[in-house]
Amino acid sequence: MATVEEQKKLVRAIARSFGANTLAPISETQRRSSLDKPGRGPVWISRNVFAAPSESSIRDALYQVIEQLKEEYHIITPAEQTPILDVGVEFIGPRQGVASDAPEPQLPEVDKLRALEDECENDLTILYIHGGGLYFGHPSDYRAASARLARMTKSRIASIKYRLVPQNTFPAPILDALIAYASLLYPPPNAPYSPASPNRVIFAGNSSGANLCFALTKFLLEFQKLLNSDILFHGRRVALPLPGGVTDCSGWCDLCDSMPSWHTNGANDFVSVLQPACQPSFPTDNIWPSNPPREHTYCRAATLDHELVTPAAVRDWTGAPPMFFLCGCEERGIDGNRVIAAQAARSGVAVDWNEYEGMLHEFPIITAKLPQAKHAFGLWANACLNYASGKEIQSRSTKWLMPDCTRYDLGPPSNLLPLESHEEIRRRMKIYNSNRPIWTGRLSDPKL
Repeated sequence: MATVEEQKKLVRAIARSFGANTLAPISETQRRSSLDKPGRGPVWISRNVFAAPSESSIRDALYQVIEQLKEEYHIITPAEQTPILDVGVEFIGPRQGVASDAPEPQLPEVDKLRALEDECENDLTILYIHGGGLYFGHPSDYRAASARLARMTKSRIASIKYRLVPQNTFPAPILDALIAYASLLYPPPNAPYSPASPNRVIFAGNSSGANLCFALTKFLLEFQKLLNSDILFHGRRVALPLPGGVTDCSGWCDLCDSMPSWHTNGANDFVSVLQPACQPSFPTDNIWPSNPPREHTYCRAATLDHELVTPAAVRDWTGAPPMFFLCGCEERGIDGNRVIAAQAARSGVAVDWNEYEGMLHEFPIITAKLPQAKHAFGLWANACLNYASGKEIQSRSTKWLMPDCTRYDLGPPSNLLPLESHEEIRRRMKIYNSNRPIWTGRLSDPKL
């Protein structure tokens, strides 16, 4: 599209189309989004499972860090209520010599996985975590991102199926992501997939999936500081090293909904000022409101500023791998991403910040007709390849202008902080959390 106005018109139309969707109860949304969809085109897809370890060591490690980062007012789900379970995974890789509408071949999953790994042109593995507000979604829903990254990087994608809220609470989704990462590094005996080197693994996620990528990274950072920083996993004593990099598309990084952009943006975004499930008019069912009722689908409101719940609350990212960000300037959640980028840069982490003029939440995935989507995916794929290669990464922050992605330098990423200080950000989060009402499904005015 040649003009700025044409692009803005399409963005507004997309935002309106999402906003016009009828809200359904969470259980119904989960049922619809859990349906596995057959793949098409030049990608291999193999559905497998990361087997749960018989030992509790990996969960114990997670809870040790949770307790270490816990404030006295945080309320944490007990470990015995967070079982260690198998984690579903959809491996995706390039498939050469087939049409764009070619159906999936009717082969055993292990044969598809073998063919997938054979056709990958490098040993990069992207651990992909999908979005969906933490309460819906499935790996097959986000192949517009995962399969595209597989084709562009010619590498293996492991797109995981993590536990959803509200029937599962913090930290269950993080535990699933951690089991997936450990499984890639240390496959149990007879696993059908090849092991990955940690520096050749890149975390990638969109929206709430990006939240989990940052939470997993912060856990790994803190766990390495402990005196006994290894775990027992499928009968082996293993370390939990950091990945080669973290890449974020429109991350939902401020679950407190407290940053300025959450309240000033939105005219051209489809994300509402409250998570849909926390809106007073949201339809109830047998899983939401929870029993007993609470303020948020993921955890109690007081816990929302825990550093593994809201990545924007993280004070220190020292030692983290390079971070890559894609955001639309019009999305409500952009400030939460800015906070992470600024704090990471101030902690000495290499940060590649990219914001796109006029774009909305998850624009690379949902605005495929625009040149910005193609441009953003090119940056995303290159970041994955560069981070895994071990190349020296230079920090930068860039605004890409409409209509043709002209580059505008925003200066150092450390200057991206949307408020005066991180202490002010954390204070604001705590205030917003204290004002959240318990969600009962009864109509009332939202307080945010």
